[in-house]
Order: sequence, then C-alpha cells, then structure tokens
Amino acid sequence: MDEKKIHLKLNQKNDALLKEDAYTDFAVDVNWIMRSLYMGPAASAKIQLSGSPDQIMAFFKALQSEKRYMDSYMRHGLDSAGAMTSKYDLDRSVRNFEMETGLKWPFKN
Repeated sequence: MDEKKIHLKLNQKNDALLKEDAYTDFAVDVNWIMRSLYMGPAASAKIQLSGSPDQIMAFFKALQSEKRYMDSYMRHGLDSAGAMTSKYDLDRSVRNFEMETGLKWPFKN
C-alpha cells in the first residue's frame, strides 16, 4: 500500500502571491483528512504541518469543530439545538483559522 504524503503549509499568510493551486491543494488534503476521520484512511498517511503554534492550534480547532458539527447534524438534524451550537462554534473556529493563516477554510456551511 502506498503512503500518502500530506504537507499542510499554514504559514502562507504573508505570501503576497498566494496562488489558487495552494488553496486547491489545501482543500484536497483537508477533505482527505476529514473523510479519513469517518471512513478510515484509504492509504497510510504521513501528515506534516508547518506554521506557528497558533496557526497549528487554529487548524486543529477548526478540524475538530467541523467534525463535531457534522456528527451533531447527522445524529440530531440541522435544526437541533446541538447542531446550532456546534455550527456557532465551527463558525468561530473557522474565522480564527482564516485570520491566523490567511487561508480559506475549505468547507463552507
């Protein structure tokens, strides 16, 4: 089985010429990680993060909030109080991630 290599560069905030392919690569990699949280990885993966401690923490909080929101709405429905609270937490985590990294969170809900 081939090993998938993912390198998430979270410290691109000050790159004046951040290109669209950087966003695309980031979105594809985060999508793969999210799918792995639910279905298990299709291949073994080596995941490397680069960025400041605040950027890395913001990424993990956004990822965790995304999973909590998805779990909540799948279990209780979109109109449940739990899903609404999870959505609020997700929105706050995503705003913080985007502010810290300059990257757009790939899942807009």
